Amino acid sequence: MKKQLVGFTICLILGVGLGTIVKYLDTFTGYDGNWLMNIPSYLGDLFTRLGIWVLIATTIAAYSRTQISAALNTLIFFIGMLISYYLYSAYLFGVFSTSDIIYWSGLALVSPFLAVIIWHARNHTRLAWTLPALPIAFMLTLSLGLGCFYIVLNHIEELIMSVILCLIFYQSRKQLVVIMFISFALSFVIKQISPFHF
Repeated sequence: MKKQLVGFTICLILGVGLGTIVKYLDTFTGYDGNWLMNIPSYLGDLFTRLGIWVLIATTIAAYSRTQISAALNTLIFFIGMLISYYLYSAYLFGVFSTSDIIYWSGLALVSPFLAVIIWHARNHTRLAWTLPALPIAFMLTLSLGLGCFYIVLNHIEELIMSVILCLIFYQSRKQLVVIMFISFALSFVIKQISPFHF
């Protein structure tokens, strides 16, 4: 129980910290000249995309001790992130977007169920041959433009995140090959039939 409470506390602190940092990065608009001054603007842009949050939540869920702690850890992380982000937003600008709150709150409420799937994808021997393809395929849809006769790289960062996900779920070379095959096939299907464009 003490270890679980420590895990919950770490996830809450991580969520609150990232929420505050990401909102602060929104205040940077980018600079010409010194490339060091472009880093906050670049990070602000990166954290507005879905991929980095999928990677963080997947990592939290995959390395949780149990499926229940995976569900609670990810929920607590997103709650902490949302509260700090929108409180800081209200402090800085005096207003915040209702549509954004609804969007991210929906993801937060769904995250425990997805976290259980992720936990089984890494910790269940048989399911590790198929389930990891779900987050990897989703990340590929964020990084690649896929069609019947073309592949276009949209975001190299999300492609790197796809590789990191492969490392998280890696068990053997054969398993990795199977996962990658399923992931590419699934990402292609998602791109063709999804009404949402990531």
